[in-house]
Amino acid sequence: MRQRFSIIVLIFLALTITANAQTFDPLEQVLAQVGLDRETLTFDLYDMSNYGGDEFVLPLFNLMQQRPLKIPYYTDFYLDFLDKSGAKMQDVISFASRRIDEGSRRGLIGNNLDTLLAKVDRGVGLLAAIDTLHARLGVSADDWRNSSTGDLNGVPPRVQKIAAVIILAEAEVVRWPKLAFCKAEQEYNMDSMFTRALGILSWEDDSYDEGFYDFVHKIDWKYLYAGAQDLAEAVDWAIDTLPKLPHNSDYEFAVTTALGHVVLNGKGKHTYPADDYLLIIDAAGDDLYSGAAANRTYGKNIAVLIDLAGNDKYLAPDDSTFASFGAGVFGYGFLADLAGNDTYHGAYWSQGAGLFGVGCLYDFAGDDSYTSHAVSQAAGAFGIGCLYDGGGKDTYHAYLMAQAFGSTKGIGILHDVSGDDKYIAEDDDLRYPSSQTRNRDREHNDSMAQGVGFGLRRDFIDGHSLAGGIGLLYDAAGDDRYSAGLFAQGCAYWYAIGILADRAGRDEYTGTWYVQGAGAHFGVGYLNDKAGNDKYDAEINMAIGAGHDFTVGMFIDESGDDIYRAPNLSLGGGNANGIGFFWDKQGNDRYTVSAATTLGRANVGGLRGGLRDSILTVGVFLDTGGGLDSYPVDKNFAKNNTMWTQPGTNTDIPLNTEKGCGGDF
Repeated sequence: MRQRFSIIVLIFLALTITANAQTFDPLEQVLAQVGLDRETLTFDLYDMSNYGGDEFVLPLFNLMQQRPLKIPYYTDFYLDFLDKSGAKMQDVISFASRRIDEGSRRGLIGNNLDTLLAKVDRGVGLLAAIDTLHARLGVSADDWRNSSTGDLNGVPPRVQKIAAVIILAEAEVVRWPKLAFCKAEQEYNMDSMFTRALGILSWEDDSYDEGFYDFVHKIDWKYLYAGAQDLAEAVDWAIDTLPKLPHNSDYEFAVTTALGHVVLNGKGKHTYPADDYLLIIDAAGDDLYSGAAANRTYGKNIAVLIDLAGNDKYLAPDDSTFASFGAGVFGYGFLADLAGNDTYHGAYWSQGAGLFGVGCLYDFAGDDSYTSHAVSQAAGAFGIGCLYDGGGKDTYHAYLMAQAFGSTKGIGILHDVSGDDKYIAEDDDLRYPSSQTRNRDREHNDSMAQGVGFGLRRDFIDGHSLAGGIGLLYDAAGDDRYSAGLFAQGCAYWYAIGILADRAGRDEYTGTWYVQGAGAHFGVGYLNDKAGNDKYDAEINMAIGAGHDFTVGMFIDESGDDIYRAPNLSLGGGNANGIGFFWDKQGNDRYTVSAATTLGRANVGGLRGGLRDSILTVGVFLDTGGGLDSYPVDKNFAKNNTMWTQPGTNTDIPLNTEKGCGGDF
């Protein structure tokens, strides 16, 4: 009997220990020190109403800013979606349109592609498809057949069929931009507005006036994105179908339509001068493109390029005023390169950029090089920009607004599947100097790159601010390097969302100010690294899980032995009613930091007696997983297997609303 009783006691103790282990929540433990929990770690929407709102604020922003601990959940959902469907343009465009509150889901019921395939199977060939396009445009087709060069009979019939399907899709799609811009066309010279919009490279200055502000209210975005999905469906089908065909013949055929050239080329090297191209299908060869897959003028709003093989060069001149290589400007620009080590160079609005349109660059294989100046490499401003790279050791180099950048009513999604990649937002060649480093020993560029959402703040000018959009950079695997100046690496400014997510590899992050899960003035900035022994280096301020002025700056590293070199306002630093959140979940980590507002500390800032005194400012630091971690000697409160709190930085007049807490478990 005594032995049975002992066994029962042991079982009870084991169950109790297991239950306690299952219910132990390190975050709840740390928050409880300062009277918070998972539900109360948030902003009060009514407190924020004292500072006004902004136009075009995205519902997703409101969700993430008001429910910060849901940010990792939704981000993981988005990454899982991209893992599953990121190679399909149509799916990603539909996904992107819903994130920016202009969602449509073409193909959910019914399939436009099946209708087009049936037409081609009934005998509608390439030339008849072009006739259909002109009929839809209401343009005479009398002259276009005389513009053809080369021998159409030499083009393999199945290639002709694929081209016919895409052109029929383009003929169907032309109605959508007309619907999207019909109100604007009634009041504006659209050729002038097209040129004017292309020239806007920064929403911070006075480069737009009341005319432009009024213009952005005349667009029907849902129509615009519905058409993009229909076209992408046909392009996705072509991408799947073309590689299954033999491509061993040398042929050339070209014809000029009302929307640009149609060019079908077989094996061999080909050169494509900068021009308007409705469709290019190039089967093989090391080709040279000076400009394609982009909208160069208003009205010629559809451009598709599919290159099947070869080490190709896509080179736009530095002084080009035209968009290029997967840029949708008041329309759709799609580029798909299926194989080869390719080189891309564009000036502005290039390599997956959307401006009142949808631009996609999909490169499926090879060690590729992407270089540009600004608004490129997955950039969306009043539009959707997507860059997908299916594998290889790739290099991304740009200066400003690039590598997953989203401005007003815009989203930029950069998805790199695998390979040891380099993401460089140039900070040595000073072309876009930041005002914040003007009086320092060394100036730095504003980058706005590598997962950044950015809005136009004009409350101090005319009050007509425009909320920012979404920048999402997702690198799924590889030992990667990220470097930038200011505003980068999971950062947001002015009612915007910026996310950088890296799921595997030994990665290195180098930045200056507002980097690595940070942001300012009503933003949501998030950096998530899933695995690997990583290094994080930030030079000046607001980094590695830091939020300023109603911003959530969130940083989560989920495993690996990591090294942190941090500045002030970092590692869970909250400032001026911001929330700074840092969590390293596993590993033996090393922290190097000497500044005050760090390791879980909050600072309301400014003079006492203002409204901000009564509103939460929060800094949270967590290191879990039982690793042997190294902390600065002068921060003797931070230790392994310890919890702590910190007062506000102004210890002479402490505030109960400054909540600074940390813990190592």
